[in-house]
Amino acid sequence: MVRLIGRVAVLSIAVSTAAMVLILSVMNGMNRFVAERFWGVDPDLKIEAARGKFFEDEGLLERIRNVAGVQSASAVIEDQALLAYGEQTAMVRLKGVDSAFDQVTDIRDQIYSGQYDLETVGDAALVLMGGGVYNQMQIPPANGNACRLYTVDANRLSGPFAMQQAVASYAVYPSGLFSSIPEYDNQYLFCDLGFARHVFDAESSISAIEVKVDSTFKLARVQACLQQEAGDAYTVKDRIEQQQTMFRSMKAEKLIVVAVFAFVMLIATFTMVANQMLLIYEKRHDIRILSSMGMRTERLRLLFLLHGVLVSLWGTFAGVVVGSLLTFGQQYFGWVKLGGGSGNYITDAYPVNWQMGDVLAVVAIGLCIGFVASALPLKQVSSFAGKIRGGV
Repeated sequence: MVRLIGRVAVLSIAVSTAAMVLILSVMNGMNRFVAERFWGVDPDLKIEAARGKFFEDEGLLERIRNVAGVQSASAVIEDQALLAYGEQTAMVRLKGVDSAFDQVTDIRDQIYSGQYDLETVGDAALVLMGGGVYNQMQIPPANGNACRLYTVDANRLSGPFAMQQAVASYAVYPSGLFSSIPEYDNQYLFCDLGFARHVFDAESSISAIEVKVDSTFKLARVQACLQQEAGDAYTVKDRIEQQQTMFRSMKAEKLIVVAVFAFVMLIATFTMVANQMLLIYEKRHDIRILSSMGMRTERLRLLFLLHGVLVSLWGTFAGVVVGSLLTFGQQYFGWVKLGGGSGNYITDAYPVNWQMGDVLAVVAIGLCIGFVASALPLKQVSSFAGKIRGGV
């Protein structure tokens, strides 16, 4: 009976540990997949004004390009605008970029229809449109009709004809469609920097300088150099800082999952507590004999504690091995498909990412819970040893 419960204890710990390793790997894979989709459009580093929406270049772009480790740098300007096509309207983010933008980001790799062409003629321009915006506007493919882009100049909102004077309209034509992540697909239009400046009435202003870092340089070192070059009036953000809210939510979700599965693991160790209690009871005669021979109670308790820790260690080790094998199998063979492998998703199989830090955390949690569960029943050892010492 004791052996059976011991095996059940090892199995329950192994299953909960394997599940924890597997779930954390799936979360890592999904988070990395989402982050990589953002990074297709986000630059390595982004320089923005510490205060205000726009700022004057004043030679900053050239100074940034001359910093060691900077492979390419691009000036951009973005703000909100109203896009209209027929009866459909949508608030969008219009982002004007210069000729170096496609060298700073992987925007060309995100295009699934059309081409990267931002040509401008007067008040009309070609734009790279997010697939979500295109679908929301219900634009028929290759119809040649223009969308209308509307902006409002707050400085002109005075006088009898203020609204007519403040609202400006521009014709834009989608030259291509891109798909990265819903936050970009459903909001963004990319256009030429000069056209965006004309739309926002900002002749020489920009909203950010986006930087591509040479892969042979350390990102943190280049970031520090850029911050020193730009000064306190500007902030230099890496990719994680650019999407700080998203990465914070990912971290919080991961901590919640760890807490939930630690609780599940705690419940699984109840069988180990039962196993310890039965083992101590089964060995009560041996405890009395060893106690009568002079073995101290602390040594007896340590003996049973080590037994419980070994049971926990075996279960945790087996769970880590099984969870890791399942993770690597999913990573290389894609056993579990998204949508049954129909091909309607960006990736066919659930992404996973095995991380040593997670495995070490799982092992630490398993051993800590196992240690506590092993120590709880040890009072029985003292009671059995005490009986023989008391002459019972």
